[in-house]
Amino acid sequence: MTADVLESVRTLLPDIRKRAERTELDRKVSTQTMSALTATGLFRMLQPRTHGGLESDPKTFFTAIRAVAAACGSTGWVASIIGATHCHVALMEPQAAEDVWGKNPDARVTASYGPVGRMTPESDGYRLSGEWNAAAGAEHADWFLLGALLVGPAHDVVDYSVALVPRSDLTLTDDWNVVGLRGSGSKGVVVSGVVVPAHRVYASIGRTRVEERRSEPGTPALYRIPLIAVYSTSISVPLVGTAEGAYDYHLDRMRDRAQFSHGGSKGNDDNFLHAALARGLTELDATVLQVDRNLDELYDLATRNAAIPVETRLRARRDQVRSTERAVEAIDLLLKVSGGHGVRNSTVIQRCWRDVHTGAAHLVNNVEQSLVPYGRWASGYGVDDALILS
Repeated sequence: MTADVLESVRTLLPDIRKRAERTELDRKVSTQTMSALTATGLFRMLQPRTHGGLESDPKTFFTAIRAVAAACGSTGWVASIIGATHCHVALMEPQAAEDVWGKNPDARVTASYGPVGRMTPESDGYRLSGEWNAAAGAEHADWFLLGALLVGPAHDVVDYSVALVPRSDLTLTDDWNVVGLRGSGSKGVVVSGVVVPAHRVYASIGRTRVEERRSEPGTPALYRIPLIAVYSTSISVPLVGTAEGAYDYHLDRMRDRAQFSHGGSKGNDDNFLHAALARGLTELDATVLQVDRNLDELYDLATRNAAIPVETRLRARRDQVRSTERAVEAIDLLLKVSGGHGVRNSTVIQRCWRDVHTGAAHLVNNVEQSLVPYGRWASGYGVDDALILS
């Protein structure tokens, strides 16, 4: 079934590629594209089987995301965020999944995790207020996961939490005026004093329950994998795919020019150019191999209900953030060697360059901060990063 989804996604790629420029101009992914992706089952891949999902292995999901992003960076970004957010909903109380997918297994959930909201306890849940930025694919989402700080009676912050809120309880604002990923349809989100039931809040007690359930025999392998590994990968893989798409475009163009020159033109027969292209493609190949290896290893351990070593967790984070850095390096190199064609407003390369750099600015892609834990561990020091170790 999972392989069928991947094949179905691939049949959509020519149309997604044709719409890429229009997607950027419209500043959102079209309803037509979202409906077609939904029909493939892509957004059900990390969704629980109890609610119409496939519980696929994450490597296959991210392989599909890379393919979509190679056709259109913005579409790949939206698909990745929504698909990975479904994995988070599955870790919440079972009633949360029922609220989202009980009546509509194709309901979509996006997220804005920045802890800018404020929640206070109520007798029947928590009262939430706040304003969030950059919820990808917001117009296509039925539900939103929103980061918030839980505030106690003395107005002190007692916990970081995430609230699951239906589209009907919030307002969207059009504030996504950016350099790249313009077609992601990211929106601001405003919530004013909405009461969120306790089962739709994921805070410390929820994370503790997830840890307890991970070791239970009936827990699906997908949900034994640390959420941070899935979430952080969802931020980097679309950028790798976007860079791959730029290289595909450039190399196709070079081959066409070589064919029509009948061997008479030396314009593209430049060994320095060829070496640069090889270097960029090596970076992209290396990152795919590393990320796939980590996802395979995590899924294998989860399938066997084996403990996930600290080294594996840290390595997955190390390689994830390096994959973003490599995508940036590769697309920078391509822009540099593509000449005047690469910087024209009408070309794929400059759009991909802007998309990759914009995605790389995401907080999850802070390279130095993310590499430090692995370096400390490798040097024999302790690691206390609760997010990675949970």
